[in-house]
Amino acid sequence: MHFALIPLLWLAATLSPTQALEGREKSIRASIPEKGSSLTPAAKHKVEQSATELVDLEGIAKAALKSHWDEQAPAKRQKFMKVFTARFRKAAAEQLDFYRTTSTKFAEEKKVGDDVIVPSTLVVKGEPTQVDYRMRQVRGAWRIEDIIVDEVSTVQDYQSAFARIIKEKGFDGLIARLEKDNLKGGATP
Repeated sequence: MHFALIPLLWLAATLSPTQALEGREKSIRASIPEKGSSLTPAAKHKVEQSATELVDLEGIAKAALKSHWDEQAPAKRQKFMKVFTARFRKAAAEQLDFYRTTSTKFAEEKKVGDDVIVPSTLVVKGEPTQVDYRMRQVRGAWRIEDIIVDEVSTVQDYQSAFARIIKEKGFDGLIARLEKDNLKGGATP
């Protein structure tokens, strides 16, 4: 391990869930080019990285796929994670104007079993939207396990959409659908 990383790892492990989210928020906003500026590939990559750095994408995928995850060979899981991660990052990058025009206020954390819920209010064009982040410590760092927007769980949305697609087209059909959406610009499963 590189010794310069030890203080950073220690600092990351000592942050509260809210502090981790506040840092993510600052990183996202710092990554966004000024309005009217074109989004270069490097800037897009930075926005995608900032928006997803705390998200436990594998944890969300496993929760969304339920038993379908365990039924897949490791190579198939890896292929799914590649397209799912690309889809999640692309959706984040497509929200530039949203990030530019919102403000976020975090409320007091709530412990729920092994998880911590961090409630927040996003103000979008003067209208409040409730966004709760379900977080869990994964390998010593706080990670987002679910994002609940106005009481609608992202994981449950994925569960419903993925189950429907798998029922109709199989697991390979789900991967193909995500690949297609990634290529055409769609962000919905």
